[in-house]
Amino acid sequence: MSPRLLALLLGVLVSTVNESALAPALPFLARDLGISAGEAQGVVTAGLLGAALAYLPLTFLSGRVGAGRVYRTGLLLQALLGFLLFLFPSPTALYALRFLQGLATAGVVGLVPGLAASLYPGRRGYALGWVASTVAAGTLLGPALGGLLTGALGWRWVFLLPLPFGLLALAQSGGLPELPPQGGDLGRLFRARAFLRALLATALYFAHTLGTTLALAFFLSGEGLGPEAVGGFLLLSPFQLLLLGAWAGRTADRAGYARVVRLGGVLLVLGGALLAFLALLSPLPGAVLGLVLLGVGRALFQAANNAQVLGLAPKGEEALASGALSVARVLGQGLGGFLAGVGLEALNPLGHRLAFALVVLSLSGLMGVGLLLQRLPLDPREDHPLYDLALEEEEDQQGG
Repeated sequence: MSPRLLALLLGVLVSTVNESALAPALPFLARDLGISAGEAQGVVTAGLLGAALAYLPLTFLSGRVGAGRVYRTGLLLQALLGFLLFLFPSPTALYALRFLQGLATAGVVGLVPGLAASLYPGRRGYALGWVASTVAAGTLLGPALGGLLTGALGWRWVFLLPLPFGLLALAQSGGLPELPPQGGDLGRLFRARAFLRALLATALYFAHTLGTTLALAFFLSGEGLGPEAVGGFLLLSPFQLLLLGAWAGRTADRAGYARVVRLGGVLLVLGGALLAFLALLSPLPGAVLGLVLLGVGRALFQAANNAQVLGLAPKGEEALASGALSVARVLGQGLGGFLAGVGLEALNPLGHRLAFALVVLSLSGLMGVGLLLQRLPLDPREDHPLYDLALEEEEDQQGG
């Protein structure tokens, strides 16, 4: 692994750990500040909202001032704002500073896919597979570190986690690649039909992933499992992604991105159906088998889909495409969380097992729509690791 890819992965680790480490600290934050659980959750939501609003503007800005400069500024601000969060732990200050920290996070996470792809233009799947594995590592590491710090020193110390990680990433970030000259034309990006199809599949993938995870948490709780056991079950998929991410990326580079996206999509639909039906017959063993199949599907789909989305972006719009990937992720997660919550509440009179099965089947149907989008006819070049300019060639021919 090159030092430049390591610098990008450290940036992803900073952001992922920073978000996931807050979960075990929230109950104690709420208690000490005298606020409700919902108000405490707002500390997390403020950061997510800031990031969602900033992804596209900051990736557009990176095309003007340089992606490396925006990335390093984002790392520095993440660390600085973490220190301010530690110093000023009032509810109002927490909301405001977390919103600003979300803006800084967008300058890191929103650019990493594009920068990683530009670092390995012929091995995008490999680079983005490592990014997916790093996200999984942060998801696993964050709650553990957050819990340890909260228990040993208090919840305020969790906000200091970006300092060591962020400064280390900043020290490694001097030789980052730059993206090609950027046009910043959002209309041109969204006129690329193949790009839009792949981006929509990304959003449906994240809706399926988060919705299934939330539904499974309620299902396991209904089966009588405690918080620790539920958490252990839910760590299975991130652990699989950590182990399989780089392998999935290399597989996509060799076999072709569209083919691996379709394979991953099939496994996700089948895994969701298996999880739903086995939950009715043998709840806990069924949950394990379903999660294992889903984990393989997620690894294959995510690495190949991210590489395909960036490859289908018109030349000069790579930075915006990278930001659009992050927006699709946030919107998809929001949709999945909403559908899972509303579905479980509406179907709960049928019993928690049947409600869970129907919700997961519905979410798997959404993933099936994403799979159908990927099965639409493609230009043969779209499945080649070095494909990126078919749309521009067509535009040039039409303009000529």
